[in-house]
Amino acid sequence: MNNFTVKLGAITTGKNSFSFEIKDSFFEAFPFSDVEHADICAIATLDKDGDDISLNLTLDGQINELACDICTDQVSVKIAAETKLIIKRTDDDLVSTDEIFYIKKSENKVDLKHLIFELIILSVPNKRQHALDKQGNSTCNKEMVDLVNKYTQIKEKPSDPRWDALKSLN
Repeated sequence: MNNFTVKLGAITTGKNSFSFEIKDSFFEAFPFSDVEHADICAIATLDKDGDDISLNLTLDGQINELACDICTDQVSVKIAAETKLIIKRTDDDLVSTDEIFYIKKSENKVDLKHLIFELIILSVPNKRQHALDKQGNSTCNKEMVDLVNKYTQIKEKPSDPRWDALKSLN
């Protein structure tokens, strides 16, 4: 796996940008991830002003081989995401939040691997499906859609006659 650490001593006052290529090997460190295949460019921009460091992390690329929610075939999804954090150095053991990333004052580097992974996972769309064609029709595997529909049809249960009288009360 590539090195996703930034040496804080090497950054100068002002903006410092670092580019990372996210490939399939990146996800080997996260064995329980739904995402295993991707081609993503991550850019970390650290803006140093005295002791204050802000981090702007942007992602742009594609996640490959996700299961389509409609037909279960593999689908690729384009992602673009951005997050902003403040990096604070502390002597205390504080838990990082969505806005603040804490590191020990004794540490001279920050590992962005987990931040990048979290942003990728949060960028996966809730609904993963194949795109529509120019006519607005689904490009999903029709055979699989038919099989899914065949085995997931919900059979309506007959209603209880004791409760049928209540349906007429509006």
